[in-house]
Amino acid sequence: MTTMANFPTAQHSEWLDEPLLLPLAGLDPDQGSHVDGLRFKVLRTPRERQAIAGLRRHAAFLVEQDLGLGLAPFEQTRDDLGVVTAVYREGRPLASLRIVPTGHGLTGAERLMEQIPFDPSILGEGSWEVGRVIMEPRDRRPDLLLDCLTVILENLMQREDMRHLHATTTLAMARLWRRVGMRTVLTASGASGAPYALVHGRLADVAAALHLPVHVARPHVPVTRREPALAAAVPV
Repeated sequence: MTTMANFPTAQHSEWLDEPLLLPLAGLDPDQGSHVDGLRFKVLRTPRERQAIAGLRRHAAFLVEQDLGLGLAPFEQTRDDLGVVTAVYREGRPLASLRIVPTGHGLTGAERLMEQIPFDPSILGEGSWEVGRVIMEPRDRRPDLLLDCLTVILENLMQREDMRHLHATTTLAMARLWRRVGMRTVLTASGASGAPYALVHGRLADVAAALHLPVHVARPHVPVTRREPALAAAVPV
């Protein structure tokens, strides 16, 4: 999910503090991209994810909270179940994004369906929630945002069984997702009265919008040790 709170203007002084940037050395081998100067990493463990602790402190949970989706207690589980990524330049993290697979009741779309029915086909095999693109205030330029998103999806398409992508987001950020091949499935109002949208895109459409080839990747198989934690998280 993505919220406009991740892209404030320079007048938002509370966003201008410097992050704690931890080194990325010792993680996965660097993965290059067709965007010059940007590199990609998958952060598999809590220790590795400490490398982007400075970035992730900017994450906002307004959408989930206002819609009453009840996902806040499961952030660690969603990290472990999904794929947490980082894009960096010369060792400095520029952006982070997490994807979470459906089928465990731990995505915004699955929780939203309990409130507002919609076509369930977008939540089948190979369906992933695309999370927030979290960036530092000084890096939040539209061109760099799209470059980072392209690098992330370019690599994830080669690694995971991705057929459908979806996000629960503000209307403003829904316009961004429509630029990359998604469409609005439905709109909903939060407890505050603010409007939100569920957006969805087929992999082929997203890849075409970003001028990326479509790759056939291995199916995503969750690690067995995660199952006890997930059992408690899945709604009855």
